[in-house]
Amino acid sequence: MSWSGGGPINTVRSAADEAPFQVRLADGPEPGQLVASVSGELDAASNPLLQQTLLTALRRAERLLTIDLSGVTFFGSAGVTALVWVSQHPEAAGKHVGVIATSRIVTGPLELTGLLPRLDVQGMPGVSAGSPGDPEQARR
Repeated sequence: MSWSGGGPINTVRSAADEAPFQVRLADGPEPGQLVASVSGELDAASNPLLQQTLLTALRRAERLLTIDLSGVTFFGSAGVTALVWVSQHPEAAGKHVGVIATSRIVTGPLELTGLLPRLDVQGMPGVSAGSPGDPEQARR
């Protein structure tokens, strides 16, 4: 694991012997928002570091943590577990955790596990504007 950065942006990269992924933390456009932009492969090898990094992001976010998964190239059960874990973590109380998922690589596993309606997912492929993660929207 390695952290780099200074100022408002930090990046964590997996070690050479782990699944190749990185998370970039930056202030978001909304007040109190932190964006965690994730790229690479999220599998069992990446899960401990991913959870640790998302917990760090959750602690730094004042009111809103947005997890941008648009750069993810593989999304296994460990990625699903990490999203559920951070969204239900006690430190998420009073904060909103949102997810940006722009490909079926991410939305497919979330849909198959029944988690898609439970998470606030935006940017889903093939879904019109509105509240894509809203189960009421999905029924229309």
